[in-house]
Amino acid sequence: MTDIVCLLALVLLPLLIPLLVVAVVLGSGSWVFERFQTTLALDEDRGLAEQGLLWVSVLSPFLYFLALGVISWSGHSISLTGDGLKVFFSISALPLATLSLSLPLSVLVSRLHATKQTAKQIKISQQKNNIDLFHSHRKELFSYFGQIGEVEYLDCLTGRFKVHPRVHKIFFTGKPEDGIPLINQEAFEDIERELSSARWQLNSIIRDVNPKMTYSFYIANFCSTIYRLSQKLGLPEIYVELAQNSVLVPTKLNRGEEMELLTVGKTTDEAVAAYRYAKGYFDNLCDFAGREPAITEDEELKYIDVGGKFRTVKEEKVIERLHGNDIKQAVKAKA
Repeated sequence: MTDIVCLLALVLLPLLIPLLVVAVVLGSGSWVFERFQTTLALDEDRGLAEQGLLWVSVLSPFLYFLALGVISWSGHSISLTGDGLKVFFSISALPLATLSLSLPLSVLVSRLHATKQTAKQIKISQQKNNIDLFHSHRKELFSYFGQIGEVEYLDCLTGRFKVHPRVHKIFFTGKPEDGIPLINQEAFEDIERELSSARWQLNSIIRDVNPKMTYSFYIANFCSTIYRLSQKLGLPEIYVELAQNSVLVPTKLNRGEEMELLTVGKTTDEAVAAYRYAKGYFDNLCDFAGREPAITEDEELKYIDVGGKFRTVKEEKVIERLHGNDIKQAVKAKA
């Protein structure tokens, strides 16, 4: 039993003693697990001399040398002669072999530490490059729209095509450290649905397709859609400037709830101009993203997108009629 204990002590103590000492001096955290974990782990943020694993790799072979040497040298005395030196080397082959492990082990630890530091530098460099790419993408978006300049729509709305910072955040997803952001397909598809609805609603209003529903179509549907579009695309020319030339109309919703809704200007030209600006802005956003708009072209509705045919589709201008009659009465009744 004593021999087994001695054998275990010979095998384990030269390793455990340096580990314990280094854990006390260089380790951090609570005992026992965290201390030993930080001692055996290589920390690329600290210098080589502060790596616990380096000192364990140096001290353990030395202690094994001493432990094995005590056994090998038992029964021999020191003799500072040539014969004594020969005897020393002959009986110390195993202790010296364990001591010689100190150098390659320390070199290995040094190389591993250098490798971790290099990997971290590469990661930091890549992260910096990704951040630069992300911000470059944002700057390119601003620059792209900056080349468009101002566009006059039907002499009643001037589109400046400036990019609100949140546009990039909404339509392109990703963190700066991940590099070039990805296209947010859901955001683009949402705008396409809104534009399609606004186009269909405006056509129904201009043609007065369902006279009984035209008023609610204009107030509750089309105007709300255009203001949602302007908010999502960041178009203050609509939700600020055009809104100042609009009318706040008291409206009762289907559920009986009363609220005030804002018209999109007061004329058909202003309504069409607001739609065309929102669509033109979105088309340019799709061009920048390299994405083809998915709005289905309907030849019957094309007159809303270009030209002045919308003024002659119906002899009576429906929106002007609504402002002159229904809207005017609704505002007076509220007053």
